[in-house]
Order: sequence, then structure tokens, then C-alpha cells
Amino acid sequence: MQKDLDRLFIEPGNKKGDDSDSVATLVKQWADREIIGKRLDYLEQYDVLFLDKLKILSLDLGLQRLAVTEDLGGFGWNSPSKAWGLVKVLLETARADASAGTMLAMHYVMACAFSGKPSEDKPDLINSINQLLLSDAVTKTAFILPAAGIAGQDTPLFNGRSILVKATADKDNVTLKGTNLRPFGPGKTADLFCVVCADDKGTPAVAVVPGNAKGIKRGAPIISTGLNACINADITLDEVRIPVSHFITGIETANSIFIWINLLSGAVSLGAALNFFEILSDWSEARVIKGFTMLKENPLCASVLADVAEELACAKLLLLDLATLISDSGMTGSQDAARLYTYGVMIGSRVQQGVMKAINRGLELMGSAGYAREWHVEKHWRDVKTIQAYLCGVAAEAPVRMDTARFFYSCKEI
Repeated sequence: MQKDLDRLFIEPGNKKGDDSDSVATLVKQWADREIIGKRLDYLEQYDVLFLDKLKILSLDLGLQRLAVTEDLGGFGWNSPSKAWGLVKVLLETARADASAGTMLAMHYVMACAFSGKPSEDKPDLINSINQLLLSDAVTKTAFILPAAGIAGQDTPLFNGRSILVKATADKDNVTLKGTNLRPFGPGKTADLFCVVCADDKGTPAVAVVPGNAKGIKRGAPIISTGLNACINADITLDEVRIPVSHFITGIETANSIFIWINLLSGAVSLGAALNFFEILSDWSEARVIKGFTMLKENPLCASVLADVAEELACAKLLLLDLATLISDSGMTGSQDAARLYTYGVMIGSRVQQGVMKAINRGLELMGSAGYAREWHVEKHWRDVKTIQAYLCGVAAEAPVRMDTARFFYSCKEI
């Protein structure tokens, strides 16, 4: 029994009046017809069908160029005002496949994080990003972000997170060095890397590196829990040189990346969880206890089902509230950036926790049906768990708590 998720999981405020809903509806129709309605066949031929479906989604439906500026032939969804629409599109994409949602989310984070100051003073950089997304082939983007440090090694910090890539600049070029870096996204096959690094003074900076740049060394494919189509690998940057035009100093762009990656990866995880809700709902409709009582009518089972719905409903409200904050602020000014950064990491962390709690509770109730691949529930669990693993430097509990304390209590030493 198919349910209207938008009616069940209501949305705050009113963001009508643009083309966000029509694009999200188009993606929903595609997802229901091409993947969700053919789930078992899709999983059995996943290695072949995923690439075909991603090509249709990215190129034929145009989602790869969704965040490319309109003057270059894109749809112009690269501004804070489009945050709500990007969330809605990714929710529907990830209902079908979290790997596809993750690949698109990486593009959108890149395009949106570089859409304002100080990136507007780097036209060559913006043009390079846009031209990649306008390619006639499916392209892939990955991020190398601050994360946990290395024991016994002092590193520059970005809001308490260790920056593992060093950047040395001269008049025309920047040289990047970093070893065994774990990207967020398809690092093994990425056409473009966005790297949060530190300059010679330890100041956070951001570098955009073509995937074919000399000195990039990619390790063996990582065997991961989920996101199997996003093939990842540890990356070493061995004296990688990029033009200085592809390098932005200062914390502002890094802050922007964290805001957008929390929002949009949250949308991917929640989208996968909403399809889990659909599966759980259908499953509960067909189960009885002792041969006569509907499982969902049993108070204990109903309580578990309620936990799932409550966590997902709150996660969606929080996520769309964050999108509204981003949209309303325009992400301008250092004070706005500090506030948005804090709310971005808080909400991003809470959404990921809520989504995982919801799926775990549902799995407990479904038992073996939840763990069987035919139901697709276990794939959603693995995909969301992998997203959380890659976010460990972004949405890890301890760094987020320190971010929160710094903002709300003006802590200076943590």
C-alpha cells in the first residue's frame, strides 16, 4: 500500500512559488517507476543497472547540471534560496538509491559552497566546476575534509578537527601534500576533489583539484558497509600542484562546505529512511499475531512503529528548517556564517542520529525480514551507516558538541 509521504511527514512553512516541487515530483515518479517498483530486479543486476539509472538521472533528467548557473546552461540551483528544493530532490533520489543521492549531493555541495564570497573573485574556479557538471558524461565529485587527528602528530585545526593536508603557495601555484586521506564520496573514481587544507600559517583553506592532477595516488578500493556504487579509496596527495586561482584561503568557504554537506547528506540519509518507512509500513499491514490480531494493533508493536515515524517526522522538520535558515540568511556576513555553521552541524548530527535510530527500531521489529536482502531494508541501513562513517569528521558527536559550546557559551579554549 503506497502512502503519501508528504501528507504524513508534513513540511514547515510555505516554500511554494518556484519549481522545486515540480522537479521533486518528476524525480519521485522516476524513482517509483524505475527502481522502487522493480527493487528485486534492480538489486540482482545492481552493478549494471546502477550506472544506467545514474546516467538517466544525471544527464537525461538533468540533475547533474541542476546547480550549474543559468548563464552556462544549467538550472541555477546553486544559491541559498534553492536549499529547500535541493533537499526535496535528494529526498526523492535517495528513496530509490542512496549512492545516487550521495553522488548528486557532492555536486550540489561543491556548486553551492562556491557560489558566493570569496569564490566570486575566482571566476576560473567557478567556470571549472560548472564545466565539469555540464559534461556529457556522468561526473563524480569527492571531498577531503578535516577529521580525526593522528596520534603524536600536531596538525592545524578547523573548529577542533585536524586538517591533514598542507598547502604551500607561491605566486602562480599551490602545492598540496597529504597521506592516506579518506574522502567523502567516490574517491576511487572522482573527477574532482574539494580539499580542506591549511596554508603555511595553519589557516584553513580550500583547494579544488582535478582528478587527473599529477601526484594524486589512489589506493585499493575500500570494502565498505554500504554505498557500494560510490567506490572509495584512500588518497595521497604527493606534491600535487594546482593554479592559485583554484585555492581560497580563510575559513569562510570551509564553513560553507560544512553547512551544505550537513544539509544535503542529511537529505540523502532521510530519503533512504523514508523508503524504509514505506517498506516497514507495508510489512506491518500484512503481519498478524497468534493468527488473528494485526501486528500494528498490538500496543508494544505500535509503540515501536511510532518511534520510527516520530524520529523521521522530526528529522524532516529539522532538515527543512535548516534549509529555510540557509535560504533566509543568504549566507552572507561572518556573524551569519558562525550561526549557520553551528546550526548546520547540530541539525546535521541530530538528523543522522534520528534516522539511524528509526531504522534500528524498525529492524528490531521486522526481525529476519529486515535483514533479508529481498526487502532492501538492510541496504538502506548499510548506506546510511556508511554516510555517517564518512561524516565522522563532520558530524561526530564530540566535535559537534564543542562547536555548540563555542557558539552558545563563547568558549575559547576548546
